Amino acid sequence: MFEQLTLFAQRGRNSEINQWLGENPLFLGLIVFSIGSVLALSGVWELKKGVAHDKYGNEIKGGMGRVIAIIRLVFGSGFAIFGLVKIVAGII
Repeated sequence: MFEQLTLFAQRGRNSEINQWLGENPLFLGLIVFSIGSVLALSGVWELKKGVAHDKYGNEIKGGMGRVIAIIRLVFGSGFAIFGLVKIVAGII
């Protein structure tokens, strides 16, 4: 399995999927925008509740939970903005 992942990573800039995404930035923008929106909304929800969850489902309360929620909100917003830029670039 690791060999397959390294082969996928070694395809580089000129791989067929990267060329296709470069020619169709609208599709790339939609993917990144959807991921960023889900991440940002989960950050807002966790910030509102005051409880974040780690990858194992454990609740993280207090200051650390707020920090994790803010990090998710910031990175999700960044991804969503990048996705919107790519969507606009695909439309124009």
